[in-house]
Amino acid sequence: MPNIFDHQGKRVHIIGICGASLCGVADILKENGFTVTGSDMKTTIFTPYVDRIGVPYTIGHSEENVAGADFVVHSAAVPETNVELAYARAHGIPVLERSECVGQIFDRYQNSISVAGCHGKTTISSLLGLMLLRGGMDPTIHVGGVLHYLEDSGTRVGNSDIMVLESCEYMNSFYHFKPHIAVLNNVDDDHLDFFKDMSDVYHSFATFVDGMDPDGVIFGCIDDPQVVKLMEQSGRKTVSFGLSGGDYTAKDIEYDEVGCAAFTPVRRGEALPRVKIHLPGDYNVANALGALAVADYLGCSYDAITQSLEEYEAAERRFEFHGELDGVKVYHDFAHHPSAVKACMRAAKMFHYNKLWAVFQCNSYSRAYKLFDRFVEAFDPADTVIISEIFPGRETDTGLVNGQQMADAITARGGEGIYIPDFTDIGKYLQAHWHPGDMVLMVGSGDINAHVWKILKKY
Repeated sequence: MPNIFDHQGKRVHIIGICGASLCGVADILKENGFTVTGSDMKTTIFTPYVDRIGVPYTIGHSEENVAGADFVVHSAAVPETNVELAYARAHGIPVLERSECVGQIFDRYQNSISVAGCHGKTTISSLLGLMLLRGGMDPTIHVGGVLHYLEDSGTRVGNSDIMVLESCEYMNSFYHFKPHIAVLNNVDDDHLDFFKDMSDVYHSFATFVDGMDPDGVIFGCIDDPQVVKLMEQSGRKTVSFGLSGGDYTAKDIEYDEVGCAAFTPVRRGEALPRVKIHLPGDYNVANALGALAVADYLGCSYDAITQSLEEYEAAERRFEFHGELDGVKVYHDFAHHPSAVKACMRAAKMFHYNKLWAVFQCNSYSRAYKLFDRFVEAFDPADTVIISEIFPGRETDTGLVNGQQMADAITARGGEGIYIPDFTDIGKYLQAHWHPGDMVLMVGSGDINAHVWKILKKY
């Protein structure tokens, strides 16, 4: 595998530069002395970030874009038939896939921190990054989300030996990351379009752990039995956190009217000063404990930790408030797996409302089909569940599953399930039936966030 740092000071062309990760990779490479150019098929919410860092790019792909480049980095979504990637291969230009390139960047940091898990890794990594930043530790941060404290990007280039990296298991991409510190939040049967089953997912995480620094440290959430097993079998030093106990836990948890907690962190039996977070749900208490534990281990001041917990606003698409119409508040959450949906619904039940409407867009047919019964059960707390058309993601419809079947199953279970495929029609239905004091929670990781305005538009 070519090493991009053998070409430092030369031109790197990034195919897919407006993606959540590669826009940040462009920033990191530029700050490390590379000349960076890029291209993408379309603009995204990250395009203003690429504009801000001053990297030239084109919308649309052509051989001219990559001609003269000394190195090429591409998104995993870019096929080998892509005209720019094919040109690079044909002309002997060294090529790395995104995760390979990120791994080589990550290797240059002594305190390399991978935050992994099927759920919660964006929150933990971005919250940890803020703690270290407020603590004056000047970290590099690379998160696959939009963070308000980073001017609506997910990357910050620091000058210390610390890098916080959100590390995704999909397609085993985190195999390229060899951290000194690994945070393991949970292991779940997600991404079943790639993994065969839960055993296959566990094997992926075990392989990731095997590849980390032999002298490294695992911070694991003991609320998850799979994580406990990974820690026990790792042969590494471990630090535990969680609601059910561990080295770092919480006591005297109190929730406000929107489900956000105040609690007393407990470090190995020692009660620490009380903290308040502005994230709903018990799962976010556990996420906060994970970030706190790592920050404390690295020597971050407790004042900086508590300041960050108080200051932190959820990353975009994490129980995000979008607006209010007719006295009804509308939220959106990225939850796309039954475990995450169940946690999200549990958080919603802590809010004060008259009626809870859930609107669900399942992301991918394979996820809907293989996890069907668990999705149906996860929405039990909602008064009414509206199911939209399934978002295809990377897949095509084989006819095995559809939204109507899921709505019918929710009704058969004793709930109220309604299938309305189109979001404009969902908005019209809600406005005809909701009442002041109701709450709408739109759930899913497809493009449902792009349709929230249709719920808030007055018909």
